[in-house]
Amino acid sequence: MSEIVSDVTRYAIRRDRAGWTVYDLRSGAVAVIGDVLQIGLDRDEAESVAEAFSDGPHASALAGVLPRFAWFQAPARP
Repeated sequence: MSEIVSDVTRYAIRRDRAGWTVYDLRSGAVAVIGDVLQIGLDRDEAESVAEAFSDGPHASALAGVLPRFAWFQAPARP
């Protein structure tokens, strides 16, 4: 029997006006660290944040924080 291993990425980055934004692939919501939107980052920094969020068990904890910034969120693009 073969084992299927899934490498699921939850957070990704996209270009914004001032740099790179980290966002949730499922909801399109911008990631937040300590009430700070993860926007306008250098590409390396954004990739590190997205990887940390995707790997960590804390990623789902952002769900309660993100609705406060609904005015800012843009829909995710594939």
